[in-house]
Amino acid sequence: MSNETKNEPLSRVARRKQQRSAASPPDIGAAAALPEEQPADKANEPPSEVEPAESGGAKPRRFARTRLIRIGLRLIIVAALMALSLAAGAVVGYSAIGDGAWLDVFRPSTWQHILDFVEKGT
Repeated sequence: MSNETKNEPLSRVARRKQQRSAASPPDIGAAAALPEEQPADKANEPPSEVEPAESGGAKPRRFARTRLIRIGLRLIIVAALMALSLAAGAVVGYSAIGDGAWLDVFRPSTWQHILDFVEKGT
């Protein structure tokens, strides 16, 4: 029994097979080379590595891509890099472009002075 009769969505592999078969019409003499339908107990299992590829075995198998770094960890890394970039930009702006000491950027009194200057100006 196929997945369509069970009202279940097709697997990624089955969708690719349908796309390939719809994209290229089969040869007249290639009817014997079509793969047989898998039994119902193997319908949900991924194909084994020892099966030849559909195109005659010339292409190597593609494997599913796994994430090396989780999404939550990626967000933490991006936030840390943004904070580091902000701090580096403030240091360069205050010490190299301005004429202050680079450690003065991290003092709250410096930021209070900047805020007072901005608020008085408007």
